[in-house]
Order: sequence, then structure tokens, then C-alpha cells
Amino acid sequence: MYRRDLSNTGKNEDAEREAIEDISWTFETEDSIDSSPAIGPEGTVYIGSTDGNLYALHPDGSLRWKYEASSTISSVPAIAEDGTVYFGTSAGRFYSLTSAGEENWVLDEPFETAILSSPVIREDDTVLIGSTDMDMYSIHPDGSIQWNYSHDQPGGIISTPALDSEGNIYFGFHARAMGMNFGELVSLDPEGNNRWHFTIPDLDGQVLSSPAVSEEGNIYFGSYNNKLYALDGDGNELWNHSTGGNIYSSPAIGEDGTIYVGSADGNLYAIGPDGTERWSFETGGDIASSPAVGPKGMIYFGSFDNHVYSLHPNGTERWRVETGDRVFSSPALGNDGSLYFGSYDHNIYALGEARPDYRARRIHIPLIFVILIFLAVFLPKSEKN
Repeated sequence: MYRRDLSNTGKNEDAEREAIEDISWTFETEDSIDSSPAIGPEGTVYIGSTDGNLYALHPDGSLRWKYEASSTISSVPAIAEDGTVYFGTSAGRFYSLTSAGEENWVLDEPFETAILSSPVIREDDTVLIGSTDMDMYSIHPDGSIQWNYSHDQPGGIISTPALDSEGNIYFGFHARAMGMNFGELVSLDPEGNNRWHFTIPDLDGQVLSSPAVSEEGNIYFGSYNNKLYALDGDGNELWNHSTGGNIYSSPAIGEDGTIYVGSADGNLYAIGPDGTERWSFETGGDIASSPAVGPKGMIYFGSFDNHVYSLHPNGTERWRVETGDRVFSSPALGNDGSLYFGSYDHNIYALGEARPDYRARRIHIPLIFVILIFLAVFLPKSEKN
């Protein structure tokens, strides 16, 4: 799923190794890509394009299948354990496909506007999906609607929901009232009943960022008032941290609790669980891409300066890879250490997995020479005797 897990942490602890900067392959679509990849069974890479197609690619970059939805796909697909693929389109249709790319069903009602939020598959196999028509829906695997939650203000949902350990649901809401915009973080119980709302105090503080939930149950999310917020599980504000631009990027949570988030000021920020800034890393463009975190704490994200970056946990640059256009897509780290993302240059990229530490190989080379010298010097003497 988008952000990998139900808590939206963006963290893959199961990867065998960290990704390196070598481009393994690219796959060209017919238009720009602002969707992000999801990685399914057997390493299949699923990603949408503004060309109206959902692509399923083998791990080697060859096309497995593509499904023509005839409308921009910005929603990130979610893949169930049985291989079922769910995604939404800008035409307001929600799809379920088999693992072979065949249509199970399509819902164009009750959705009235674009679906930009990404689906979340809960443990009971129901699927959560938000819509820009104000509602959050829970849908059974057969396409029937379990429940829907409708906000009492006109607006929409772009944010992808996150769940805590008890199944409570959190998502951002963009409200419009009397010609003004404001934002809220909404919490529902597992049955879709309202628990609480946290309203951003500033006008134009829309919450398009998807929240992330920590192991302690704290919720982190960004707002268009340039701030990253931390709330407790009851909706009380713990702290906020200001950046120099609006925050569309969704935060990731590292193993030590550090929160990583990008800003339109071109910086990626590392914020401690107490709200103190640990470091920031400047790129040459806005950062709408949401960071991913690998097993050794390496951080991966894209920038509007046409690059994807990898940073060490201390904020120093590890590597960067240039693409032909801006990178809105959020990278996804596969279990083999491959990194996948899309670019506005129409291409899907795969970066290779990390090689074994070359320093270990350097130790082996002299050892081989020592053994050969030993055999050459001492073995003939032993045979003479």
C-alpha cells in the first residue's frame, strides 16, 4: 500500500539491504507519473500514470499487464494478500482487479468527484478510500459499501487514512466555507463513527498530507500552513514545527522515532519525537514526495529539482539520481533492496539493490594471495622431505 503499512510509517524493516544509485531499468509510460508504486506478491510493481493506465511490471521491468482506466491515476494502488488490486481515478471511479489485471468490479457511484486518496486494506479485508466529495468509505471485497462517513462541512479528502493498533482511523480533510479554506485531522472509530476533529487554527491550513501513527499512538501530519503537527491519540496537540513552505509530503517514522517530512521550501526535515529539529537537507525544488526509510535507517525521497535522493540517518547525502523531470512520486523500497518511483518524464525507475560491502571483499583478496604464497613456498619443501 501507499506508505507500506496500516500506520503509514513509510518504513521497510524487511528489506534485505539498502538501495544503491545504479539504475536497473526504466519503463516508459505515455504521460507523466504522479502516482507512487506499490509492491505486490513476487515483487510485482504496480503504478498508475496520467495516461489513464495502471501498469503491473515484473521485477525485471518487463510489462506483466496494463489496465486501461481512461482517466488519470494519481491514487496509489493497494494489493490484497490474494493479489486483488484496488485503485481510484480522477474520474471518480474505484476499481477492483484480479492479480492478472482482469476487472472484478468498478464503482462510479456514490463517488461524485475525483479519487486522489489511496486505498487502505484493513485486517478484515475491507478497503478504506477517501474522495474529494467529502466522504470516507469502507468497502467490502465484493464492492458493496460497508459504511461511509460524511463531513459536516463542504470539502474533500486527498489524504490517505492511517490506522492505529486499535483500528481507529485518521485522515486529513480539506474544508471550504464562505470562500475560505481550512483543514482538519479527523479520527473515526473502526465502524466509521466520529471520535474527534483537530482543526488547524490558520486559514488555508488544508491537510492534504497523509498522517503517520507511531508505535506510541501519536499522530504526525503536515499542513498547508507550513507546519508539521503531532497529536496524541485523543486529538490533543503535543507540538508543531514550522517549515518554510506548505507540507504536502506525508511524514515517515524512523526506527528511533525520528519523523522525516518534506516541504515546499525544498528541504527535507528530521524532527525528534519531542518536536525538536535534528537537521534539514536542502534540495533545489519543492518536496511533495513522501520519504521512505530502509532497514539501516537510510532515507529516500524525490524533489521537484528532478532528483531522487538517499540520505544517511544523520542527514548527509548518500547519493542522488537525476531524472528527466520533477519527481512527485514517493519511492517504495522492495524487500530485495530495489527502489521504485515514477517521474514526470513519463518513466518508472528501478534502482539496484546494494552490493555486499566492498571492504569485506578487499579483505578476501590479500588472504587468497597469502594462501597461494604459502602453498608455493612451503608445499614443495614438504614434498622433498
